This record gives sequence, structure tokens and C-alpha cells, in this order.
Amino acid sequence: MATCKSIIRECGLATEAIVNWRNFVRDIFGEYFLQHPARIGGPGHIVEIDESAFSKRKANVGRVIPTQWVFGGIDNQTKEGFLVAVPQRDAATRLPILQQYVLLGTTVMSDMWAAYNTINNIGYRHLTVNHNLNFVDPATGATTNHVESMWCRAKLRNKRECGTARSLIDSYMIEYMWRMRFGDNPFENLISCIREVYPV
Repeated sequence: MATCKSIIRECGLATEAIVNWRNFVRDIFGEYFLQHPARIGGPGHIVEIDESAFSKRKANVGRVIPTQWVFGGIDNQTKEGFLVAVPQRDAATRLPILQQYVLLGTTVMSDMWAAYNTINNIGYRHLTVNHNLNFVDPATGATTNHVESMWCRAKLRNKRECGTARSLIDSYMIEYMWRMRFGDNPFENLISCIREVYPV
């Protein structure tokens, strides 16, 4: 999808109409992933995982807005990934998400965050990189460069919009996942998704 501003400029439509349409399209993406869950990795695949802040604290008068963290990963071979807004930054929150999106037998690469310490115990091969020393671990080749790049692209996409509602962060992440899967032919795949979600 083009940015909200470019649609307004080219079509002369009201911002509210564009925002409503885009919310509708993201709902279709959400329905698609309910019917076709995103599962990445598997034996012979490497998935890099990490977290990133998407909504940082702002100094609003009389209000403290907590930082919104997103946990995600990317398959280095297929370039598909997952992004999930998380309420907590602990192992109890992350490990079930990892198991939901990443197939067993995957080699998982991450930084040395303590919440990742038990990944080896749940069916994955876990390699780490100490970012205080290296971007790529010299002994194992472990890196998080691909997932860091994914964060940059996802955040850039959000910055180009008419504004992002914190309450819709999950739908923005689903849209980004859909784009990772269907980026080569988005329009045709959008039509296919609409046809599947709303059969005639």
C-alpha cells in the first residue's frame, strides 16, 4: 500500500476514508494469518530474534506512556518473519511466542539477553552474539544483523504514515508480516485474500 499522504494527494480522498480503508485491509491480513499461521524456520534454517521499542515514552503533561515493545524474528533464508507486541520483556512472555512462530529444529540466533537463556531446552539450537564485543560472533557466526534491519524497515513504514494509533500496533505488525510474505506481488495477493476471507 502507498502511504496515507500519497493516497490523499493522488486521489483527493479524506484522511478518515483512507484510514478506514487501511484498517479494513489490515483486518483482512489478520484474518489471513488466522487461517494460515505464520511459521518460519525449521531444520537447516536460521532465525534471528530480537526485541525493539515501537512507542517510546513521551513527556505528556500529567501522563506517563509506557514503552511498547515488539518481539520478532526473521528467517535468513526465506526472509519471512513475525512481529508481536508484548506486554512484558521476560522469558515467560517470549518463549511461547517463539514456539508459536518458529518451527522446532531451527537454529535461533540472538543477543545475550537473559530471557533467551533456555532456548536450547525447548527444541532449538541457540547461538548468541555479545554485542559489547562483536556484531558477528567470530566462533559461531551468530549475528542479529538481519532482524535489526527488519526493525528499521518496519519502523520506517510506520513513520511514513498519517500517524499510528498505539491501540492498532498489533494490526501494523500483521501488515508488516503480510508484506514480508507477499511483497513481490502485493495487489494480486490482497485480492486473493479478500476473495478467501469474503467468499461470494
